[in-house]
Amino acid sequence: MRSKVASAFGQGVTAPAHYTQPTVDTAELAADFDSPATMNASWGTGPVGSDRPMDCGTAKYDGIVIGTVQASGSDATVPVVLYENNKGGAAEVSVTVDPASGVIKGTACGGAPSPADFPGVAPLAAYYGAVLTDDQSVVDNKSHPYFTSAFASWTGDGDYNTDECGQSGPDRWIVALTGTTSAASTWDFAPGPVMTVPDPTEPAMPTGFTSTLAVDLGSAKISRVTCGRAYPPVLGSNPKTADYAQQLLDYYRVAAQQKSLGVDAEAAIRPFFVSDAAFTKDWGSTGAVPLLCAKKVPLSVAVADGTSPTTSGTQTTLHMVTWPDWHPDAPGQEASKFTAVFDTKTMKIASITCTK
Repeated sequence: MRSKVASAFGQGVTAPAHYTQPTVDTAELAADFDSPATMNASWGTGPVGSDRPMDCGTAKYDGIVIGTVQASGSDATVPVVLYENNKGGAAEVSVTVDPASGVIKGTACGGAPSPADFPGVAPLAAYYGAVLTDDQSVVDNKSHPYFTSAFASWTGDGDYNTDECGQSGPDRWIVALTGTTSAASTWDFAPGPVMTVPDPTEPAMPTGFTSTLAVDLGSAKISRVTCGRAYPPVLGSNPKTADYAQQLLDYYRVAAQQKSLGVDAEAAIRPFFVSDAAFTKDWGSTGAVPLLCAKKVPLSVAVADGTSPTTSGTQTTLHMVTWPDWHPDAPGQEASKFTAVFDTKTMKIASITCTK
């Protein structure tokens, strides 16, 4: 439901001077509200950059912070604060949503934003707000004053700027709180628009938030950024074993990449094995990076070119490879090779064996 909120407010973002103001996607916007009447009452009729009722006085903004969803009778409410670069608006917006569909049922303006509703947002707003303005004193500062030392040592995926999740600076920043512990807060993150309606011209484009962030509350610094995050496949959801295997192992690869920053890679993949015994055996016998047969976490994993799954009884075997870069290199430059055997009834991993 936070995706609907992010999408609706994202349509009203004022693009920085070096970007062209995007055209409002009316179909997308309509899908974010429960009715045309609600949309008109909240969104208004003025152009982007005008003072909309749902903006609560912050007509110009390029940052959106969404707090924790809170139950409210048969509805739910979501607190929102809008930012212009790194400066937050004076009012906290309360958005009422339908818990089942996530669509917006109304908006109301409140008092000053409550820090308790947005724990850990300060370093996110400070850094990404500066990125939007091309503040080179921040963007080019290699000491990473807004990041923990553990994050600063992580190199990330291929062409991504590890702290911005793109090849160039974003045109907006959007975060939504997913959970808080005594040590850290976790946020969904989008360095661009959040879509809730699939684009028929680009069906592979993801909907919802695309990345995640974490803030160490003790140091008030960003401790983790996961760009282009991977999702585990739903067991048995994809009839093509090769596609399913590739998605599953890439999900694990991303978890392994973030292990030193607090992600439990072992717990992420264990449920996808046919048994604890099978998992324990392979976890201890498949290299420095377990299950990927690699010396360090690779930047991509795929089914080997020119190979096809082979099925015998209830098991399907695939030939897999990993690559040191985010895209495949020439044959012979693979980081590792291995076979993955899946149980065809459960689509769980029966075994992984290193072949290189």
